[in-house]
Amino acid sequence: MEGDESSEASHTGAKIHEVLRKVMLRVGAEHFSGVASDNTGNTTLARSLLQEEFSWIIILPDSCHRMSSLCKDIGSIEFFRPVIKKICRTIKYFKNSNIASAHLRRRCKDLQIKRGLVSVGKTRFGTIYHSGESLRRCLKPIQQLCTEKVINIPVCCEVNNYFIEGRFTTDKFEVELRQLLTVLAPIAKAITCLESTHSTVSDVYLFWLAVTATIHQIITEDITGLPTEVTEKIRRAVNYRFDQMVNDAPCDVYLTGFLLDPRTFSADVILIV
Repeated sequence: MEGDESSEASHTGAKIHEVLRKVMLRVGAEHFSGVASDNTGNTTLARSLLQEEFSWIIILPDSCHRMSSLCKDIGSIEFFRPVIKKICRTIKYFKNSNIASAHLRRRCKDLQIKRGLVSVGKTRFGTIYHSGESLRRCLKPIQQLCTEKVINIPVCCEVNNYFIEGRFTTDKFEVELRQLLTVLAPIAKAITCLESTHSTVSDVYLFWLAVTATIHQIITEDITGLPTEVTEKIRRAVNYRFDQMVNDAPCDVYLTGFLLDPRTFSADVILIV
């Protein structure tokens, strides 16, 4: 594996294009069929310059990055910020406390909970789901430890109070956590699937359809009980990212791949484009 050391250079679109072009010419440009990147200004320009020079190159917007950005959009909604803050503070406490972690591992073992807490990634916004799900999974042992005063989460008095059994605040936190996880689950699981080495361009379109359909069902059937203004913000975020990824994409490679996928031919649906 070889990397380019350009710490002292400005990472402009032209610079990135130059680096990629050298590699392509060394290997043989005819061996490349596509270029994938996020949607920042410099990478967008770089891939456009490559396509201008090598016209057969297909621009592939990064589907996992867009879904991760969707998780960020939803997590930025004011309604979800308090519960996300509690998730982060709680997991950080256990990460930094060996004693608390040891007590939690022992309780998890007693309750036959096989997996522990998962840290939140700084740039992988989909990890907020996996972190929240790990906290939901470990709620019972954490509540036992806090109620019995074996541990005390000193990050903020409020946080510790959310894990004491029999309190209204504890029930309220569990509801808020479930609401957040229900909304993020289809997106985070789709990211995991699309990160597979076996995923295809057809899968990108398929999973984006699955995400939008699931979110639509969650909203229309009022599964979470979220306020209307919150569900409308979620709907707008999903529609914006879907348009950005599919409807306004540089080319229709994902839709084309979906239509040409042999699995689509045998599906009991009629797709009208």
